[in-house]
Amino acid sequence: MKRIGMGTTFLTAAAVMAAPALSCMAQDNPWNGSWKSEPSSFHYEAATFSIATDAKGYTVTTNGVAGTPVVCDGKPHTNAGGNDVTCVKSATGYTVTTSKDGKPLSKNHVSVVGSTMTRKIDFTPADGAPYSMGFVSKRVSGGPGVAGEWKPTSFSESQDTGVLSIHVSGDSIAFKETDNDTPVSCKLDGTPTKVPTLGGTMAVKVLDAHTLKVFYTGDDGKVRRENTFVLSLDGKSISETDFTPAPGAAAMTLLFHKM
Repeated sequence: MKRIGMGTTFLTAAAVMAAPALSCMAQDNPWNGSWKSEPSSFHYEAATFSIATDAKGYTVTTNGVAGTPVVCDGKPHTNAGGNDVTCVKSATGYTVTTSKDGKPLSKNHVSVVGSTMTRKIDFTPADGAPYSMGFVSKRVSGGPGVAGEWKPTSFSESQDTGVLSIHVSGDSIAFKETDNDTPVSCKLDGTPTKVPTLGGTMAVKVLDAHTLKVFYTGDDGKVRRENTFVLSLDGKSISETDFTPAPGAAAMTLLFHKM
């Protein structure tokens, strides 16, 4: 799933026993099928973040951790990851373009009107179709412009269909989140699977017959997201809890019904 960093990016014995319970049912496995999200059940919480501005540009701080200062002079500046970052200031905010070896990776449009900040990030992945993510935040304090403290209130994704697809076969699972183009095939024992389009790995682990845990880890080896799916006892619904760790801490909950 592409909502890696839903936060403030400006980015056992039980398991051993449960695996056979999932794998032996083949086509009758209660997890298998398509699951449609219930929009009214959506709940999102994210850590507040602050933005400090100066004559050169801005710096974002989340949970006491300051990001790399962004220089807004319209010229490319190479960051720690080897990407070129170009920031242009506008009357209402900034436009930040990130590229690698001359090829665009993303363009982040930041705009503030009154007490509302909107961010639209257009991604151009090397593998896969372009997509965008949108974030809305409300001012907590400070100002004017982007300077001050902000509380994220919602996010959206252009490729999110609202349909989750799961298919368990033997000791493996084909798992397709709501905004992925194709399923990702993983072992049910938590073995990491490389996912080039997301950058990093994905792993699925069985906690018990009604609980799956999904981990997304970046190329740096750090966990970007922990996603827990709980199947109802009647097999008609799945509840999702999506957690992003600090510093850009965020949590989302959502309910799915079997189609």
